[in-house]
Amino acid sequence: MPRRIHVLPEKLANQIAAGEVVERPASVVKELVENALDAGATRVDVVVRNGGKTEIRVADDGHGMGREDALLAVDRHATSKIRSEQDLAAIRTLGFRGEALPSIASVSRMVLETAEREGHGTRVVVTAGQMAAVEECARRTGTTVSIRSLFFNVPARAKFLRTTAAENRAIGEVVTTQALAMPGIAFTLDSGARDVLTLPAASGVAERIGALWGNEAAEELLPVAHRAGRVAVSGLIQRPNAARPGGRRTYLFVNGRAFGDRTLVRAADRAYRTTIAPGNHPHLFLFLEVPDGEVDVNVHPAKAEVRFRDRIGVERAIEEGVRAALAGVESTPSIGARAPVEPPYPAWMPAAGTGAFMVRETPAPYGASPSSAGGGAPVEPAASTDPAPQMTLFVTGGSAAPGVDGEGNGRPAGAPADLFAGAAPVMWQIHNTYILAETRMGLVMVDQHSAHERVLYEEIVRGFDAGVGAESQRLLFPLTLRLSPAEYALVEQIRGVLERAGFEVEPFGGRSIIVHAVPNPHPYFDAERCLREMVAELTDGSPLVDSARTQHQRIALSMACKGAIKAGQKLDQREMAELFDRLFATELPYHDIHGRPTVIQLSLNELHRRFGRSG
Repeated sequence: MPRRIHVLPEKLANQIAAGEVVERPASVVKELVENALDAGATRVDVVVRNGGKTEIRVADDGHGMGREDALLAVDRHATSKIRSEQDLAAIRTLGFRGEALPSIASVSRMVLETAEREGHGTRVVVTAGQMAAVEECARRTGTTVSIRSLFFNVPARAKFLRTTAAENRAIGEVVTTQALAMPGIAFTLDSGARDVLTLPAASGVAERIGALWGNEAAEELLPVAHRAGRVAVSGLIQRPNAARPGGRRTYLFVNGRAFGDRTLVRAADRAYRTTIAPGNHPHLFLFLEVPDGEVDVNVHPAKAEVRFRDRIGVERAIEEGVRAALAGVESTPSIGARAPVEPPYPAWMPAAGTGAFMVRETPAPYGASPSSAGGGAPVEPAASTDPAPQMTLFVTGGSAAPGVDGEGNGRPAGAPADLFAGAAPVMWQIHNTYILAETRMGLVMVDQHSAHERVLYEEIVRGFDAGVGAESQRLLFPLTLRLSPAEYALVEQIRGVLERAGFEVEPFGGRSIIVHAVPNPHPYFDAERCLREMVAELTDGSPLVDSARTQHQRIALSMACKGAIKAGQKLDQREMAELFDRLFATELPYHDIHGRPTVIQLSLNELHRRFGRSG
């Protein structure tokens, strides 16, 4: 009986391998550029014609190869990058399998020209995987690989290629990704069109982004620098107020290697929750550094995916890093020139009095545990490592700025309020909706409802995270609410969480509930209206609550939205001052829970310009 199993010819085996490695012209460019970078190139030039279908040429000034290495380079599984199994666990080069060149050569006409420093140049010609010529050539140090007639011998693959414009876009994305990964390397891309991409060596990622998309795009970004355990996260993310619907730029790198991972992008998006409007998508340029052995890059034929040993830890590091970046820098819109990044109202400045709001002197950072239970209980103030930028922000009538004694020393948040009598800035309420305050740089305007939303949300979540219930007031005359069947079922399900939020409810026969106690976030709080609207929203859903991951977050979002002071509510000076104080003590003070701005700045220079002054 004849054998049914046989060994494939080498030419056919290479074509099969090429089907995984070489999907389209952009795949060829990716492999060749990675080889150039692994060779220590400081400049990489890419030329393509007809979307790479007729010609691809990648030239570099790397260390090049001698004759013997040039011949081995077109053999399968011949590589200079790994030598043992142990090397697979600590791969730091972009390529490592030794499959790219032979796979590409098997489906094209390839010419490789290379030379080492102070060595003779070598030209290797391979057609459809067969060696056609080997000869000396004149060549400076480095390597040039020319690919012509891609898939000429595999017409079934060639007919699946897309239009020239589409292939050019894919090639441009490959070069862009590698240029972001290696900002210190110069790149050029000539696709035959009038526009040639020229990227000189840059000092960092921000400069490279400016060269790719313009300085305005770079100015919209915030730096990320965070370490969590064995994972370091750095890079740049877009300011919340600059995020827009539609296409976004998301680039992920680990140990210098680009990869795709939607789950990690979602981790970054979670950090943006409540800072951007639903449907807006911020740009992300994130670089991960993990120890060797903590990431496996040998899991995808095209090396487009990686596998982390501690995936949950990586997700946590990204979410924490993005959230820390958003919390640390001002991202509010401004009219005219952008004001400095420090908060327009000092978080450490005590309120002018107890006011109508429950006094909370500098709440702890979002996510930290309060020192004791209750919405009105004081907590330890967050330590300020450098209060100096805030000391002179507000214009005051006295010789010393708020919170500064005669020697310029800042006072802690727990200092008596009357110590700074007369030092607080004057505030005005406009249409009982917006609060206006004078700063040394101009004016700030705060939306009182949006600001209070942010304050309430972070306080409620902080209480949930710490396992501490909100303070509530017993009602002399309990409320009775009749609900729909769906609403009644929901309240039964979340009674425990509602109680921790300050609402003490129990069934009262039929589809009715009785409310014995309610929270008191401010004196104008309408508990019955808030609870009814919360239950309706949680039952029916909304873009706001549907964005939450947990029931606790859903309730916190809904309660903050429904329970915050409303537009049209008159506030006195003490109430406005305390709202400022509490807002700028939150982690993300510049956006409400819907992603809308809470603060808008008007610079003094802009005022001068509008009034025709020289400034």
